[in-house]
Amino acid sequence: MKVQNYIANGRIVVFADEKLFSKEAVFKCLYWYGDRFHTEVSLTDGYYQIQLTPVGEMPAEELKLFLQKLERDLVDFNLRDIVTRETQNVRDLLIAKAFSHGELDEEPPGEISDPVGFSVYE
Repeated sequence: MKVQNYIANGRIVVFADEKLFSKEAVFKCLYWYGDRFHTEVSLTDGYYQIQLTPVGEMPAEELKLFLQKLERDLVDFNLRDIVTRETQNVRDLLIAKAFSHGELDEEPPGEISDPVGFSVYE
């Protein structure tokens, strides 16, 4: 099924494939549109159907700009969600180290060497 984002009757309609975009990313993205638009989200045939209706009057050209911005923002927030999931372990380790009171402060195993000619002790 090929879906097309569009503007009709003064409203922006965007479709986001649920296999590509997380629900969390969609809602985090839409939060920033709440001051200018009423937002509706539904899940239909594997796509989030997102409808933005302006709170007040909005020219067609401005709606077009917001459509383009929403498409970019969905990708941006989805990427942020991916990076957050992929770096969760690193953040957990940093937090554990920060609150360890020195229990995790130990030298790594092995000897420090200088195979490329840089002095590690200077």
